[in-house]
Amino acid sequence: MDALLTRFVARTDVLFPKIARPVGILLDLVGGPVIGALLFSEGIKTYRDGGSAGWPIAGSALLLINLRVAWRRFSRLRKRVTSP
Repeated sequence: MDALLTRFVARTDVLFPKIARPVGILLDLVGGPVIGALLFSEGIKTYRDGGSAGWPIAGSALLLINLRVAWRRFSRLRKRVTSP
């Protein structure tokens, strides 16, 4: 049982970085700007129906912040430092 656990941990250490990076990129795209855009569009709809002006303002602020975070993430991924 101990050898099986050791092999599992060794395999997980190798596979985890390969899985974590694409998942992180996907979450940056889906979790950030998409959610901000949805909140912004819902805020505009609420404002047109007589709601508060704070909803579109909050939605646009969240959208801009999430776009900035995604932009910084992708610019870091493009500028990989090559080792000599």
